[in-house]
Amino acid sequence: MRAIALVAGVLVATPSMAGQLIFYTATFPDATSVQLSVLNNSVSQDRGHDFDVAIGLVETDASGAIRYEDSGRHRAQVRCNYPAYVSVGSRTYPIEMPLSRSSHNDWKENLWMTFCAAPSS
Repeated sequence: MRAIALVAGVLVATPSMAGQLIFYTATFPDATSVQLSVLNNSVSQDRGHDFDVAIGLVETDASGAIRYEDSGRHRAQVRCNYPAYVSVGSRTYPIEMPLSRSSHNDWKENLWMTFCAAPSS
């Protein structure tokens, strides 16, 4: 398994086959792909956060066959307003504002955007 911290790549949030929201995909030179998805979410009861999220991880090979599916539900918390951040375990990752880059290659920024960015049409 490739750790979430090692994931490098991007995909705009799109629904997956299982109805989960894929918010990040990394593709490696051997055509292995790792997808991070929102398994479930709720409005946080913690006043310091806006959302509580469970993240799933799936690794696929070049043909799209699942090589590994993490059975854990990685808990994260998202805060939309200043100071914006994503927390996982005891780590807090600040989200630099404004997110002015057109391409986001950081899974934490993509997770934050999934819940906090105003939809565009």
